[in-house]
Amino acid sequence: MNTPLPDTANLPRFLDHLQARDTDAALLARQLLDAGAAVIVFWGPQQMDVWELRVQVGDTMVRFGVERGYSDGVLIAPASDSSDWSRLVPLRLAVIAWARANNVPLPLDDPDEFDPGLTVHGRAVLDWVDGGHFPQVERVRLAWAEYRRQLRELRSGTLGRPDESDLRAVKAAGVAAIEAAAAPLAGTER
Repeated sequence: MNTPLPDTANLPRFLDHLQARDTDAALLARQLLDAGAAVIVFWGPQQMDVWELRVQVGDTMVRFGVERGYSDGVLIAPASDSSDWSRLVPLRLAVIAWARANNVPLPLDDPDEFDPGLTVHGRAVLDWVDGGHFPQVERVRLAWAEYRRQLRELRSGTLGRPDESDLRAVKAAGVAAIEAAAAPLAGTER
């Protein structure tokens, strides 16, 4: 059974809409489309300002979206798992794994404030992920998810007002765990 091609008539409107909310995501989407990435899913706008664009780059699916006027960020998954939402990983986490595997100096001081430079590094990261490195990205995602769990626990235990030193400690532990997860395993560099 053939899946019909998505109607991309509204794609320029979506890219402009995304640009106003997330410049890096919109520029990366344009870079990928200009380089020939295949549009596999596109729809919107729907009620509550919901849009979704999925493109395929090699064996990697890249997802862009907007909901209620906010960008969803850029998410990736193996194209074979693109319908499994649990496999979606923020591209910024893949940037950390790629940077550490390739000795690219990108500082990670705060897991919530990391600016990965998607328009500068995004395509190289996607090519690296597509080269069989999704397991390294998944390790970073698991460390980040544990950091987020610990942060929620801290905030819950303090009614949303954690002591600044406790918050710094959780963030520092999160950075250390993410850095450890991003460290290349023997034989996986480049």
